[in-house]
Amino acid sequence: MNTRRTTHTLTALTAGIALSATLAGCNVAADANPTQTIGRCTECTPHPTATATSTTLDAAAQEKADRAAAEVVRRKFNALVGSVESLPVEQVDSAVDAVAIDPTAAALKKENLQFRAENKAGYGQVISYITWEKPIGGSGTAVLNDCQDGSQSGVLDTKTGAKLVVGTAKTPFRGTLTHTASGWKVMTAELLAGTCAA
Repeated sequence: MNTRRTTHTLTALTAGIALSATLAGCNVAADANPTQTIGRCTECTPHPTATATSTTLDAAAQEKADRAAAEVVRRKFNALVGSVESLPVEQVDSAVDAVAIDPTAAALKKENLQFRAENKAGYGQVISYITWEKPIGGSGTAVLNDCQDGSQSGVLDTKTGAKLVVGTAKTPFRGTLTHTASGWKVMTAELLAGTCAA
């Protein structure tokens, strides 16, 4: 099963779509739907485009800044998916809302509650290799490719410490982020077929 624990259109680790999306390729007894998508933008905010003035960035500098900011959020999202159960319950909603919007945010919160009830938690770290097929171009949507190495991450039983799911390397995801009033947020995560080259 392919889950980083990100969500990103992912396989079901348990039945959780959020986990499936972020856990970069997991090996588990029963492989769930390998191509599910998490969420669509319902409240996209157009990203202000740069104008050619001395106080704004030129198009190339704006593109570089947008990509860097989107990548930071994507990596934070990936890290959160694998560690959200370690947070105090009262901090989960704000942590998720800082990096994602619904329905992805709602799916991750729901999965977190389920994992806690089942004494499961993510462990380890997923390494992301992000590439871009097309420029953001000042729009309010950013689409990136995320080749993930999740071989040192997965899901464990919090009571016994036994590893229930172990991630895999070279797992391709496509992440779509939207620009909101508070910056970039993960909108969807999609697990792609095959493998990728990191």
